[in-house]
Amino acid sequence: MFNSKVLLRSLLGVIAAVLIGWSALSVAPETKKQSTNFPVVKLSVYEGLTGFTQDKEDLQEEGAKIIIKAQTIAEVGELVRFDVSSSQAESFKWILVPESPDFEVYNDGRRATFSARKEGEYMFIVACAYKSKVDVTTHIVTVGTPGPKPNSYPNVSRPDSNAEVVDWVPYWCALTQRPQDGALKLSASFDGVAATISAGVNTTPNEIINATSESTRQALGDSIEDWKPFLLSLQNQFKDRAAAGTLVSPDQHAKMWREVATGLRAYADLFK
Repeated sequence: MFNSKVLLRSLLGVIAAVLIGWSALSVAPETKKQSTNFPVVKLSVYEGLTGFTQDKEDLQEEGAKIIIKAQTIAEVGELVRFDVSSSQAESFKWILVPESPDFEVYNDGRRATFSARKEGEYMFIVACAYKSKVDVTTHIVTVGTPGPKPNSYPNVSRPDSNAEVVDWVPYWCALTQRPQDGALKLSASFDGVAATISAGVNTTPNEIINATSESTRQALGDSIEDWKPFLLSLQNQFKDRAAAGTLVSPDQHAKMWREVATGLRAYADLFK
């Protein structure tokens, strides 16, 4: 049977923030020399950002794999159907951000329906388990023409598909209604880890993700669970960039981390 606590610990598990970055700023660049020969890195290393530690090579043969069929655009009141029955999975877990009473999962999690009462963008997080392996994906449905977010949260338009991470970060924050203070703390966290990368303290993807995870945990504290949908989007972006060969070297990681920090500050500035 599906163990929701175990999967939520993986899906919505612990991540990272500022202290490691700050404590390492005093370390001299000579502490560790950066190699110019970068080995092929398993993409699963980036899953450490949200607590996942699965091996994609295993997934190809016998691991979990989500295949989702669903529309991405709908009108208010329209019934949206989700089908993950073609997935390689024994059990499923669904999370909707923001929550809605009009979301129903059935057929042991293989199908779901949703109907929005108001315009907006809704993020569906689907996780599955198979032979002790886990896979997760996100699916966004845009309903109508989204207006401003409630409770004075900024409204950010969805970037173009080829936009940089610095443009996606404010959108993901607005979509999940992240508070200004958390965005500023997380921005400082990513800047701090970027500094350790440039200083030669953290140079491999494993070291960088571990430092980021610990730093984020310290920065966000008890609110970290509320940030998991945002961090999951960020995690998927890192994996895509690494697969494309644009997130390999320490310098590329430092640059990416600073882009994330800049995007978080840009989002925080929208509250002013």
